[in-house]
Amino acid sequence: MKEYSFEQLPKFMARMEEKLDRIEVLLETYQKDLPENDFIGAKEACEILKFTLPTLYTKVCKREVPFYKQGNRLYFSRVELLNWIQEGKKKSLSEINSSAIEIAKKMGKRNRY
Repeated sequence: MKEYSFEQLPKFMARMEEKLDRIEVLLETYQKDLPENDFIGAKEACEILKFTLPTLYTKVCKREVPFYKQGNRLYFSRVELLNWIQEGKKKSLSEINSSAIEIAKKMGKRNRY
């Protein structure tokens, strides 16, 4: 990481503020492009989830996947499906090891008192 002198800090902070402003504009534009309630049918849900139609229906029957039902029709929220996929993330070995080290450190601090 680059070190800055005290005299360089104002210029650095101004550049950082400009970059953050650009990021904020990009995020606002991205959020406007995504409709909040973008409901899709079963075939589109299968494409997102990479499931076959029978597999999707099985998961719906078991209530394993988020869905909406109006009459005889099933609807899925694209955003909820993507969130559902992300919730299923499994930790890597390095993440598990890091968590274990943190827990061990906390346990060590508790035993000293």
